[in-house]
Amino acid sequence: MVKTVGRNSERSGATDRLRRGAAAAVRGGFFRITVVATALFLYLPVVVVGYLSLSPGSQPSIPLDGATLRWYVAVLSDARFVRGLVTSGVIGVVAAVTGTGLGLLAARTIVRARLPRWLRAFVGVVVAIPLFIPTVVVALGIGITAGQVGLGFGLWPVVAGHLYWVLPFSTFLIASRYATIDGRMTEVARDLGADGITTFRTITLPQLWPALVASVLFAFALSFNEFLLTFFLAGSGMTTMPLEIYGKVRIGATSFLNAASVLVLLFSGAVAAVAASLEPPT
Repeated sequence: MVKTVGRNSERSGATDRLRRGAAAAVRGGFFRITVVATALFLYLPVVVVGYLSLSPGSQPSIPLDGATLRWYVAVLSDARFVRGLVTSGVIGVVAAVTGTGLGLLAARTIVRARLPRWLRAFVGVVVAIPLFIPTVVVALGIGITAGQVGLGFGLWPVVAGHLYWVLPFSTFLIASRYATIDGRMTEVARDLGADGITTFRTITLPQLWPALVASVLFAFALSFNEFLLTFFLAGSGMTTMPLEIYGKVRIGATSFLNAASVLVLLFSGAVAAVAASLEPPT
């Protein structure tokens, strides 16, 4: 009788282990399928664009008849595209540097200012509001304001629009780093006679430096690829890289356009990757 009960217990334990193993296998299989499906959804269109950019003909089709890099050479030789690329770069640099400077001030107010907690939280909400306002509304407001003060359309309204867009990202990226700095270090420096500027330069800035550089690069990538604000605020006499691509999209999905998209993707991805590597996890 005892042996029979023991054998039944062993069978029951083995059955439970098999059930748990099967359930774990199902969960693992579902997880892998989900990861693969998500990766395909996110990156398959990019892979297709890169594949079609190698087409020998101007109107690509799958499968390709051959492979060539002639369209990459054509993109880099196109005067309008290069001019748009340079303009996007200039706007991106101005917006990124200005946004990082203002973001540093805003981050200090949110994290370190000697203000009531509710007031610092209110500043954070005000900075975050641009993330929730429709881009069309922002472009319309900036365009009307620029017209009223005599600027019209062009470079500076576009810079203002891009700055409005990148400022929240810069602020909260820097604030997340600012919050990890031990405030007692600055208090000790002040107790030893250092003024506010010296304390910031010698204690705070070295610790914030990776976040500041990451903010500049990330804001530049956002500005460089921004289309809608630029479309509404640039006017007829100005072109940027997204506007040039948009103009060619209306013609059709040509190999030239695919090659231009790949180059922009590689550049923006490299900038974003460097920005991410400079800001360690907190």
